[in-house]
Amino acid sequence: MDPTIRHPAYHDFAASWRLMRDAVAGEDDVKAAGEKYLPMKSGQKAIADPAIRAASYNAYRLRAEFPEITAPTIRGAVGVMLAKPAKIELPTTMEGLRENATLDGLTLDALHRRVAMEVMTTGRYGLLPGLSEDGTPHLSGYVAESILNWDAKAGRPDFVVLDETAQARDPVTGAWGEVERLRECVIEDWAFVTRIWTKAGGGWVSEELPRAMTPRRVPLSALPFVFIGTNDLTPAPDDVPLYGLAKLAMRVYRLDADFTFSLHMTSEPTPWANGFNDAADAVEKGNAPRALGSSVLWLLPEGAQAGYLEFSGPGLEKQANAIADALDRAAQFGAQIMQAGNAAESGEALRLRAASQTATLTSIAQTTASGLERALRNIAVWIGADPMQVIVTPNLEFFDRTMSSQDITALVQAWHQGALSYPSLFARLKAGGVLQEDRTLEDEEAALEPPDF
Repeated sequence: MDPTIRHPAYHDFAASWRLMRDAVAGEDDVKAAGEKYLPMKSGQKAIADPAIRAASYNAYRLRAEFPEITAPTIRGAVGVMLAKPAKIELPTTMEGLRENATLDGLTLDALHRRVAMEVMTTGRYGLLPGLSEDGTPHLSGYVAESILNWDAKAGRPDFVVLDETAQARDPVTGAWGEVERLRECVIEDWAFVTRIWTKAGGGWVSEELPRAMTPRRVPLSALPFVFIGTNDLTPAPDDVPLYGLAKLAMRVYRLDADFTFSLHMTSEPTPWANGFNDAADAVEKGNAPRALGSSVLWLLPEGAQAGYLEFSGPGLEKQANAIADALDRAAQFGAQIMQAGNAAESGEALRLRAASQTATLTSIAQTTASGLERALRNIAVWIGADPMQVIVTPNLEFFDRTMSSQDITALVQAWHQGALSYPSLFARLKAGGVLQEDRTLEDEEAALEPPDF
């Protein structure tokens, strides 16, 4: 077996994942990619001298500005989505995971945030339960690029290869170096089997780990790895949520490179002078002007002329408009889902508009919570706890839906006029954020009774 083989879908999505990573990383990484995102201008390609051609392109790239809009949009969207953490219920034996969910010490809430960030970035993440040597359970996360190969039968995953290549420090020399390592998880003979593949001597060597057993010494019969996408928990990669935004950011980058190049040309006029019989001889003898400024005297032959050769830039306005248009389109991909709306909107209008704007956030909040829940339930099965006691409930109220004073007045009037019962009035005030979430109708009625002195 060649453990490095990629799933066909991996190749289909790899380019979009790479673009998203560079767009999120920002200007330095985008510019380091060179012509991948900023092609060389035709005039630069025509320069014969390689050194001069490279210097011209580097100056062209240096002046360009990459718009930092992708990463802030992702961070803002996740901030809105998880401003109120998901409610996580666990069996008593798994409570330790709440504060130490991963080997690097993430809490469950922090792990949920990491999952949401990755799904917003690439549309894909994976969680694999594990037990430490002392039997302590934990979760390991895998980004989209680390999930190399996979397969499923009857809709149930039964094979996955994960890239665990990382930098490791030599305890003797203190030097850091890359250790190439892959993890193969597979179902064989109705049992979960794990193999570790390491690169050695130009080839790959595998080692099969002891089989995972429940406390009753029964092998795990299902693959515990959980695929998390934007829409579901199936192995097939989902579309990247903000791929269009990243592509627009690259478009603005290219437009800005041309725009700043044009601005540079308009600010760099070239002086010229004519009327010399032999221009080279005039320069050599110092008769032709070679400097500019108020302290420099120009003496030209009779009938000679002087002036500036400059780029007028009539297309600059169109270039600026194209950049503004692309930035406006970019805002539609992410920024609007974080707007809470007009304060003058009624509660129902705000609810409907917010629901349409936050459809992507709702989907990702639900799938990330479901993926975390499934991974935690897999741990419960592994350690002999009740998996049904694991419940992860996401927050789907992303914005402040507090009722306006006009809505409250209208509801109270409807109650006074007999069009609304008191329990219905209470329920609507509670849903509108006027009353506390944990307050019951009985609590409210008791609070309305006069005190007994």
